[in-house]
Amino acid sequence: MRTFEEDVALAVQYHGHLCSGQCIGVKMARLAMRKLEIDIEKDPKSIMVFVECDRCPADAIGIVCGCKVGKRTYEFYDFGKVAASFVNLNTGKAVRIWRKNRRHPKEGEDMIAFYKNLPDEEMFQVQEVEIDLKPWDMPGPPLEVAICSRCGEDVTDCRHLMIDGQPVCKACNGESYYKVVTDGKA
Repeated sequence: MRTFEEDVALAVQYHGHLCSGQCIGVKMARLAMRKLEIDIEKDPKSIMVFVECDRCPADAIGIVCGCKVGKRTYEFYDFGKVAASFVNLNTGKAVRIWRKNRRHPKEGEDMIAFYKNLPDEEMFQVQEVEIDLKPWDMPGPPLEVAICSRCGEDVTDCRHLMIDGQPVCKACNGESYYKVVTDGKA
């Protein structure tokens, strides 16, 4: 297993700078893998992560766990919390870990050493949780592709709605994050 310092270095390389969030995310991911008895180097496809914030810890968690959105092992929920749930895909066991204190190193203190030496139980709360993973939520190729009856776009993995017996994507149902300004062609 990599050291804490090695994981921080990987996270910093990806994220672009060292910050408390990188150390917190690294520490959280390492704790989760211990609790779930996952050796990421021996079994890199054994974990799925659900992060609850779009801040610095999210990058570190993804890097340390080897999870990626495109591999369907990394999900984001915008709850604004420094928290994440981790699932051992081999056993189904899951934990949710959240930061329970706001301790930071003092000015000039070695940030990496501070977080490395801060006991997990002082920093985090660990909850055993259940996550209802459907077959279409799992990593791997799409299990189903529907064509939206309104816009004609592909919708994978049961993310469509059935309205009046027709598949409709969430965007066409008013759940879009964007507004079409022009409907040009590529």
